[in-house]
Amino acid sequence: MDLRLLIFPLLVFLGGCCYGPSSPVIKLAYAAGFSWQDLVMSQYFYGWLILSVIIAGFYLFRRVKNQPLPKTGDPRPLFRRIPGVFLAGACIGLVTVTYCLSLQTVPAYISVILLFQFTWMGVLIQAVAERRLPQPKIVISVILLVIGTFLAAGFAGLEGPLDPAGVIFGLLSALLYALYMFLLGRVEIGMHPLNRSYLIISSSLVMMIFLFTPRYFTEGIFASGIWQYGVILGSIGCVVPMFLFAIAAPRIPTGMTTILSSSELPASIICAVIILGESVSWIQYAGILLLFIGIAYPQYHPLTWQKHMRKGAGMHVFLHPHIRLKKIR
Repeated sequence: MDLRLLIFPLLVFLGGCCYGPSSPVIKLAYAAGFSWQDLVMSQYFYGWLILSVIIAGFYLFRRVKNQPLPKTGDPRPLFRRIPGVFLAGACIGLVTVTYCLSLQTVPAYISVILLFQFTWMGVLIQAVAERRLPQPKIVISVILLVIGTFLAAGFAGLEGPLDPAGVIFGLLSALLYALYMFLLGRVEIGMHPLNRSYLIISSSLVMMIFLFTPRYFTEGIFASGIWQYGVILGSIGCVVPMFLFAIAAPRIPTGMTTILSSSELPASIICAVIILGESVSWIQYAGILLLFIGIAYPQYHPLTWQKHMRKGAGMHVFLHPHIRLKKIR
């Protein structure tokens, strides 16, 4: 198999895995007495701070080496190009907020199941946008992922009705995450991944400040003991996955992106076992296995399809998606 076809799916898979350690870290922060609002603010503030340092170092290095700054070839002024990227940042920021609100009123495993409905939502969004039905193997993969999610999340039956608000917030977090993946694959894909990631995380931080007011800064919460959790969450929950998604999402379909990013759930369970020493039932292990099967199944490409990609322009456009934009314009 042509390894070039695996590079970008692997990056999205790893980006999803990066979210895995976040849940155990958040639980440790809760045990230390911090609220979910302060943790959300810390995740995006320290993520923004880390990425600011990385970008400053990147441009300083290029300046010292007299290397030209990265260009996109897009003639439009910057103020006309960034609204879409800021919309993507607002989506991922609201995912965190709505998911936390869902956790306030429904059991954790129900919130996880609701969030992971983004797998089929992403496939549906792609089908509507492209006006064509998804491939059979994508449908099979989504079915495996939905079943695997129910098993891996520890679904064991309900005792009484669910709070409607919690269900709505959980489904809203799934929809926003699917929209985020959709926007990543279509908005400013010619922009340098570092610049795009920085704009996304900046818009997310602005959204958090707007929702939670500047109390986080005026009362000095950011400088308290929460900073150690903020640095970890900002790194693995913002900087690394956003950068990986910014590179890879434009090169694979939205449905495939949401499927691959579902690696977050098995990664979270594995990290909870390793970091927190939590016990996992055999049913959850079966769900994790089913999730990995569902993720891996669509990545198989017949040899005839690979030969077609190499002979035609398909592979070139796959590796350089900005070419597609030039053709459209």
